[in-house]
Amino acid sequence: MSVIEPTDQRTRIIDAALHLMAEGGVHAMSMRKLAAACELNVATLYHYFPSKADLLDQVVAEQDYASLLADVPPVDRSLAPQPRLAALLRWIWSQMAGQDDMWRLLLGESLRGDVAVMGSAAHLSALFEDALDSWMADLFPDVDQPPALARVLRGSIYGFFIEYLPLAFEDRMRFLSQRADEVAEVLLHP
Repeated sequence: MSVIEPTDQRTRIIDAALHLMAEGGVHAMSMRKLAAACELNVATLYHYFPSKADLLDQVVAEQDYASLLADVPPVDRSLAPQPRLAALLRWIWSQMAGQDDMWRLLLGESLRGDVAVMGSAAHLSALFEDALDSWMADLFPDVDQPPALARVLRGSIYGFFIEYLPLAFEDRMRFLSQRADEVAEVLLHP
């Protein structure tokens, strides 16, 4: 039997907490449920996280979106502007789809009015808008870009992603691929 290193155990707790919180909401996740999911005793959880609120803070803080947003997405710059924007949107949505539990947690707890989660969601949204603005300038130097373009894109990205979030991954990505073409055509109409 291998010994779990504390940092691995902490990560395992955070991952399990994220999944449980996304499934039923923070209010429905008890430390006992989390302990059972991690095959630990409750005292061990409290060793790492003094309260459920501290655990929630760490679950959200552990997501390193700043590094993901730092690099320009791998989009073929030789494509014409419309297919280039559609490719960017497909890439963004595929990255978002890899974070379903976090999206469900942020959406659910924001709708429940959790101030800490709403603050984290707003911060993430601002980071994303800045990254999107930078990506657009880098990937589309040939397109006139009014200051509102990143905000309009961000709203479309979130709106369509949330609309299709309940669908199975393959169905969601099929619909989002269609929306990518439509958004690119509308925003970059010749």
